Amino acid sequence: MSAKYQGGHILLYHGVFESIPTGLESRLHNVCPDEFRRQIKWLRNQFEIVSLDDFVNAQDRRGLATITFDDAYADLFNQAIPWLIEEKLPCTVFLNSNLVGGRIFWRDKVRFILSRQLEKDFLIFFEKEEWAKQIRAERFYKDSKRPGLSSKRVDQALDVFFAAKQLDGPLNSLTKVIAGESELINDALVCYGNHSASHYVLSSLPPEQQCEEIRSCQTWLREREYFCTSSFAAPFGGANDIDESTFLFAKKAGCTAVLMSRQAVNKVVQKDTVTALPIFERYMTPPTLEELVHLSRELDQIA
Repeated sequence: MSAKYQGGHILLYHGVFESIPTGLESRLHNVCPDEFRRQIKWLRNQFEIVSLDDFVNAQDRRGLATITFDDAYADLFNQAIPWLIEEKLPCTVFLNSNLVGGRIFWRDKVRFILSRQLEKDFLIFFEKEEWAKQIRAERFYKDSKRPGLSSKRVDQALDVFFAAKQLDGPLNSLTKVIAGESELINDALVCYGNHSASHYVLSSLPPEQQCEEIRSCQTWLREREYFCTSSFAAPFGGANDIDESTFLFAKKAGCTAVLMSRQAVNKVVQKDTVTALPIFERYMTPPTLEELVHLSRELDQIA
């Protein structure tokens, strides 16, 4: 382990696809399997790789790293996690219970729109709807996840649009990109955690919907025999993607820490002012090892 890294590093992966599925070509965070293995081998030489719970509970996180995945894409369970188990390396998968249950991820629906260049068609279809005026065609990906726009409403509108345009058939292929429950790996080195039920921008929802998103995913985890973390990973993980209610509902559900995704490392851990839940930072891995080395040093301010 290198002593030069003074912060604790939580790496965040999404897809580890060899070939990105049709319809998801636009804006999917992906690291191909060969690069993933290169990155983890480098990580192991630079850090002590520990489980997320050990990382959260450590008194000193200097030189510690942990591996996390969000959204439970199916490729993780054949391209990434079996190899990590062979290497005896722990990891944590933050999943969305509704998506593992078979629903199509609404952000994958947005990627489908972008891949088919249907942004303008979508906005024309809903041009009389006040909420749709918040979305610009040229910023469709970002605007569709604005905190001031209900993610649930956008999700429902996407379904209406696909049905009206008779795109349900091509869209159905996206039901297979998120792992089903039968594909999850039950192993002591693999931990699962709450990423909300549907991966909506929680701050865009009224309190009762936000509470249900967190509560129902936590209940789903408790009812199963997987190794689970009590940490909660905020969907999207930006400062504006959650609010004070998020911390309150997470604590009520039994969560003991909140993970963000703000391209930072953990030197001094902050706490929410109301609930006192500790807040940990993650960063999304770039597609190549060389970029990861540069980013890790930059975030840790290593010359």
